[in-house]
Amino acid sequence: MINSVKEHQLHVSHYKEIYTLLMTYEDSAVEYFSENRMEERILTHPKAGDLKEKVATTVQAYKNPFQEAALWIRGEMLDIQGMINAMRGREKVMKRQMETESKKRSDQEELEKLSLGKTTLKSFFKSKTGKE
Repeated sequence: MINSVKEHQLHVSHYKEIYTLLMTYEDSAVEYFSENRMEERILTHPKAGDLKEKVATTVQAYKNPFQEAALWIRGEMLDIQGMINAMRGREKVMKRQMETESKKRSDQEELEKLSLGKTTLKSFFKSKTGKE
């Protein structure tokens, strides 16, 4: 896509050069063949006015569709990457939440067994203050 943008910019400069060359050709060749009659000219005719300026501003006003597409695609790719990162972050949070809930459940079960006076493998090696 980046190559397309560079190519389009080259084409725009070539258009400007073509118009300049056509006007130069008309100045020299048509002058020779029309025996210096100004009314035979088209691009550089006095009634054409500021055609050179209009051509220059028109060529500068060309919008590059490839550059527009490249920016749009880049924005879409960044949006997709943001969604992927958000989903990965949510996955991590959900995993931690599941682990915490599992630990809370096992601690609650251990507490219930201790409150009933039962001995578990987890509490077997704990001291009396550790059990409390």
